[in-house]
Amino acid sequence: MTETDELGRGGRLRGGAAGELVAAAYAAESAHGPRLARGLSLADLAHAVALVEGGDLAGDDAGSLLRGLLELHAIPGDEFPWDPSLGDAFNAREAELERRVGQAAAGWLSAGRPRREAFRVALRLTARTGARELHDALVDQAAALARHARVTSTVLATDYTYLQPAQPTTVGHLLLAYAYPALRDADRAGASHAALGASVAGAGGSAGSRWSLDRARLAELLGGEGLIEHAKDAAWQIDVYLELLATLAIAATHQSQLGQDFEIYASREFGLVELADAHSRASALMPQKKNPYALAAIRTQAGQAAGDVTGALVAVHTGSARTDHFHLLNGTVPRALDEAVAIARLTASVLEGIELRPERFAQIARESFVTAADVADVLALTGQLDYRSAHKVVGRAVRDLVDAGEPPSQLTPHRLAEAAEAAIGRPVELDEGTLRDALDPASCVAARRQAGSSSEAAMAEMLDGIDATLAEHASWSETARESEANAETALLARTSELAGA
Repeated sequence: MTETDELGRGGRLRGGAAGELVAAAYAAESAHGPRLARGLSLADLAHAVALVEGGDLAGDDAGSLLRGLLELHAIPGDEFPWDPSLGDAFNAREAELERRVGQAAAGWLSAGRPRREAFRVALRLTARTGARELHDALVDQAAALARHARVTSTVLATDYTYLQPAQPTTVGHLLLAYAYPALRDADRAGASHAALGASVAGAGGSAGSRWSLDRARLAELLGGEGLIEHAKDAAWQIDVYLELLATLAIAATHQSQLGQDFEIYASREFGLVELADAHSRASALMPQKKNPYALAAIRTQAGQAAGDVTGALVAVHTGSARTDHFHLLNGTVPRALDEAVAIARLTASVLEGIELRPERFAQIARESFVTAADVADVLALTGQLDYRSAHKVVGRAVRDLVDAGEPPSQLTPHRLAEAAEAAIGRPVELDEGTLRDALDPASCVAARRQAGSSSEAAMAEMLDGIDATLAEHASWSETARESEANAETALLARTSELAGA
């Protein structure tokens, strides 16, 4: 066993940390540093300001500490000297601070709080920013889908269930089926953003602190909205991160479903859509291929996101207030958010650049038996049959046409009557004009007038509603972004003011 020095082992422990501990644990914790760097810095700045404003820290040490923290804040996270031999990322920051301002000033950084509080604050700030960025990318997906849907709101298409042509619809209506889940995912990301706004700063160990730390003031300095009131709950709360990871997994699943569908739609056999070259990849062996590579990346992240939320749930199956929880969450949450945001942005970009093939959509709708349910509806509405009997008659008629290798257009009143004889033992009567109208996919689309249907009026109402929702989301995001930026600007200004004083 080899030993290395670790800052912060204090007087309680003899010697340095085992090299194996550094390699297995401290290295993993230090690796979280770049993603948590901004949050750790803001946490330290706010804590130091609160110590000074509370009257517990003054004089040269106060000025030196604040100036040193401002210097650290200016160092990009990926350029900071994260040294695992010192312990975790907090210890690395403390060591660099001590190198710059001396032990006397740097030693105040831990007054009134454990190192975990800096991580708790940093993780919430990092996750909150990520939740907003995810929200924005999901909204961009819905916006891209809505733009395509408005152009194709009356273009004939068929819906698919079990990958089988199901009912006549429009291309625009198909596309909106992906927009609404994206907007729900954006709502969930916004809810996580709000939950993460409750401040945990100033909670002390787990039962409060005797230092003059104003928790409401700390929340204000960090741009928080309210407090996690109970000190121990503030120090160890995990459910907000489980909810966030679940949100990532749900959004990733929706994107994966879209990716699955669009890869099939982009196949030569379907020929309904084509990805932009910028989102595709050439085969290294087969020169004719244009692989929809972006969709594979989208689907892969869904598996990772599901694993992340599962791993987090397993890790927290311990008693309360355990290091295990945040040993995992400090790394998983920022990394998972980075991946989720990147993939959500990719999905939005794919949707923006997708090429739709309206002629092919319409061709499949007219060649498939997608109006069979409408024929059964019309037959039942004549009052001759109950709907289940009508369904049975039309099913038999379709079977006869398929067996004969004939298209839907070859269904005549006479053949329908023959199918009824075979299916229910008596004929039915439907005039030619009524049957032709029921067999026409475009007429069927227009006949669906309920809210949310594929009719022109229903589509216009949905598109107008989505436009209004998108505007609300954009306004919320801008307000959240400005609030975050203003809080950081104000914190840096107050730190500079006190450092100068």
